[in-house]
Amino acid sequence: METEAKGKACALSLRRVTTGIVFLFLVLFSLSPVYADRGLITVSPEVSVYEPGQKAIVAWNGQEEILILSTDVTSSRETLVLELLPLPSEPKVEVASFLSFEEVQRLIWEEGVNLYRDKSFNEVQASSVQVVFHEKIGAHDITVVSATEADELIDWVEDFLQANDVDESVSLGDFEPVVKDYMGRGFRYYVLDLITVTTDERSVDPILYQFSSNFLYYPLVITSPVQGETEITLFLLTEGKVNKDYQPMRRAYYQILGENSKPIEFVLSKGDLSKIDLRIGELFEEGAWLTVLTYEGSLGSLTRDLMIAEDALDLATPVDIEVILPSTLIALCILLGAACTLAGVVCTFLITRSKKGASTSG
Repeated sequence: METEAKGKACALSLRRVTTGIVFLFLVLFSLSPVYADRGLITVSPEVSVYEPGQKAIVAWNGQEEILILSTDVTSSRETLVLELLPLPSEPKVEVASFLSFEEVQRLIWEEGVNLYRDKSFNEVQASSVQVVFHEKIGAHDITVVSATEADELIDWVEDFLQANDVDESVSLGDFEPVVKDYMGRGFRYYVLDLITVTTDERSVDPILYQFSSNFLYYPLVITSPVQGETEITLFLLTEGKVNKDYQPMRRAYYQILGENSKPIEFVLSKGDLSKIDLRIGELFEEGAWLTVLTYEGSLGSLTRDLMIAEDALDLATPVDIEVILPSTLIALCILLGAACTLAGVVCTFLITRSKKGASTSG
């Protein structure tokens, strides 16, 4: 009987341990439950990199920007489509990885857990249009052109589409006012990205664009002639803190049961930035603020681009403090160590001298 009771107790204990292990793995892999002194709650960021829509990581240090762009696309039939991206300066175009978005998502969940743990928890040439870059990168056939006249750019793009047997689902005439607007604002470089779209919605392999800019920039107006709804998620990385919404974008929040919602904004170290992408880590000398902006609604309502000047950021941030503080502590430790060593030497000298004096007097 005693052996049987011990066996049942052992089985019950093992069941509890197994349940605990399973629960632990659920916590580790979902990163959504959070322990709290008032019980188990769900920390839910208002964003997911796996949902359909436009996703971009926008890293800007005041002079240079890295834009990692991924778009979810679908069509009623397989076809070749063109994406047009206006940029303020000539970009360097390189392949990126969706793992960058997954790393950002992981950091956001991790911060949410930490935040509430202690509470509750092709090429046709024409006139002014010049091809400056052309390369196939994965599923992308990318051409970068420089242009100074909107009419000539539209004509060039029409020839470009015909040369590549691309059906126009939207009349290019609808884009002429938008292109003229960008031209009037000094945008001279345009990325033409040909991708094959199928009936299955999927995330197109991300592409990294690196270019000079004296303002943080993400184009929105260029998609306004297109009909339909969209969801946009932007992960901003800046030296200063983004303190407000930038219509039509708004800041995303952690949704906390029983707590006031808090914006998703926190400081990442240079090491964290390098984990997202090594090129982003090289962009910042120290750390950077991560802020998430989102939009959900009609494409036709996108009447302004996201443009943030440096003086609009709060530069009085913990970035410098976090970098300076460790070095200050190291310096203090060195000074204290030197002081302790000196004190030890003095004490040894005094003790030795005292012993010698006592020996002489004896």
